[in-house]
Amino acid sequence: MIILNFMAIEKFEAELVESKQIAPNVKHLTFKKADGSAFNFVPGQFITFLFDHEDGKVRRRSYSVASIPKDTDLIEIAISYVDGGIASEQLFNMGVGDKFNAMGPAGRLVLKDGEKIRKLILVGTGTGIAPYRAMLPTIEKALAEDVKEVHILLGVQYKADAIYAEDFRQYAKKINSLYFKACLSREQETLAIDEQKGYVQHVFDQLDLMPQEDVVYLCGNPNMIDDAFALLTESGFDAKRVRREKYISSN
Repeated sequence: MIILNFMAIEKFEAELVESKQIAPNVKHLTFKKADGSAFNFVPGQFITFLFDHEDGKVRRRSYSVASIPKDTDLIEIAISYVDGGIASEQLFNMGVGDKFNAMGPAGRLVLKDGEKIRKLILVGTGTGIAPYRAMLPTIEKALAEDVKEVHILLGVQYKADAIYAEDFRQYAKKINSLYFKACLSREQETLAIDEQKGYVQHVFDQLDLMPQEDVVYLCGNPNMIDDAFALLTESGFDAKRVRREKYISSN
């Protein structure tokens, strides 16, 4: 899949290139390093923004890199708006050319090199789906080499909240054994073939999982992660085969 070659965490200035609304409460922000240098990351990692607070202390807020690796050094993230939040208030209202201090990349929610897996399950709620968007080219390679089947599960309340769903659908159409499903907890409209009502963790029973051969990644809402982790370990999964990264509100 991918070689784990982590570099030292770097501090840099991130300059906003583009800001666009992709869901009622979510923006997709695109940055570049202000000094023009390359941004090298492993899909699944995150960057951290540093915010000065009125109490004199620096607040840190981390966001998974959502960039699909290609011939560019742009840094893409998804951020949910939190009323009164330090990070969301500043990032939602910044303009093109504005700069913020940042550091990264960091994090180990990445695909491991040469790991033989029967089914790889990638679960994300809300903006917790972002790291899997960055992984899409790596997933394509993994399915050709080490993994037999990949399922990407996105959990949100409504269709309108399903960020990056079209990216996952496009890859699922062209790559054999890659499957995408959106789980909608409050949607009342007619569902598409790759959508269902309920929560992401309720899909596990539909996947015929084998705890000794499959691996599950969990990213997003802490309650979902705790619930999913409990369900998986109760069904026989070793903790090492359930990899987690919790998101907290950007307040």
